[in-house]
Amino acid sequence: MIRILLVLVFAALFGSAARAHDKNAPLDNDQKQFLAQYELVRAALAADDLAAAKKAAAVVAAMPVIHHENGVDAPPGYVQDARKFANAKSLQDARDVFKSFSKRAVHVAGGKPGYYVANCPMVEGGEGDWVQTSEKINNPYFGKSMLTCGSIKAK
Repeated sequence: MIRILLVLVFAALFGSAARAHDKNAPLDNDQKQFLAQYELVRAALAADDLAAAKKAAAVVAAMPVIHHENGVDAPPGYVQDARKFANAKSLQDARDVFKSFSKRAVHVAGGKPGYYVANCPMVEGGEGDWVQTSEKINNPYFGKSMLTCGSIKAK
């Protein structure tokens, strides 16, 4: 009996995890809100505007927790990353946080219409990916000093 229950629990967990990472599934409202605010953060960093980046990230940081089927409530990873923006004392600090924030955005937006994954090869460690809503490069990692550095990797 316990084995059957364990199998059912693992099957349910695996099934919900598979749905959560389905690249063909449409974006839900939380993902759309995250990507809209992410775009504001990205554009602010590209404009070297730390205050605007922190303001947009604060909206993501205030997003509600996700209620999982297993009873554990936790904020999505992108909410946790957005909360780190509050501690950014400089554009460089914010851009360091943006690397992780962008990995999550690439995961959410990858392959979805209207989103472009771009890359700047000048970012150390090969962590120069980001998502934007235009094909025209607008680099958040170097801002005005290298605004057009990079290329579109995927649509």
